Amino acid sequence: MDSSALGVGGAGLHVSFRTMCGREVRVGHLVLGGGHHPAQRVSLDIGASSDSDTGVWVGLTAGEARRLAAALLMQAAACDARPPRR
Repeated sequence: MDSSALGVGGAGLHVSFRTMCGREVRVGHLVLGGGHHPAQRVSLDIGASSDSDTGVWVGLTAGEARRLAAALLMQAAACDARPPRR
């Protein structure tokens, strides 16, 4: 898994990597609106696969991003705990 990060102190931080199925996954920090209290979101962009021309994008609140991270970690741990199929 190759990953890259740009930015300083979390502002403008973007991490990306290519999955085994060929999709580019990009996670970043998104600031919407101006003024004293702009809306801040975590952006998640999952690019199209080699056999598909569509990808998906979502802007998550901090709480939603944490719930997604927890769900991904739980599923990864479950995969690690399962014996390989034969």
